[in-house]
Amino acid sequence: MTALSKKFEQIVKKELSSTVLPIKTDDGILLGDVLISNEGTLKTIKKKDSIKYTNIYLNSVAIKIAKILMTRENSFQADNLYTLDQEYGKWLTDSLLLKAQYEKAKAKGDNDRADVFLARYIESRERTASAKSRVDTLAR
Repeated sequence: MTALSKKFEQIVKKELSSTVLPIKTDDGILLGDVLISNEGTLKTIKKKDSIKYTNIYLNSVAIKIAKILMTRENSFQADNLYTLDQEYGKWLTDSLLLKAQYEKAKAKGDNDRADVFLARYIESRERTASAKSRVDTLAR
């Protein structure tokens, strides 16, 4: 075996050893020692049976945080992603509630109240889209 082929073999072994494949378990998806579990539509991330993050809205954020936690115990980037995800969740919930209130006021024939809720809903929907765009950009 030549020196070049030995070096190539070492590089391949190193890359294969650093690749972690996700494993589906009864509790969720396991990436190394990091577990992503579902609680309805929200996700929870545990590392070594210790809860690190709860109530994550976006799948891409849960996956990115899990990948970060596989290599580090704590990370500013993971905390920042989590904060942006929570902001997105707040605006999403707000827009869903405002939409329901708008539809309820419209069904009752209270047009003035419906107009107020519609205006607030449109603003909330735009903030939801903006928050999702920011978090998606960071989660790449």
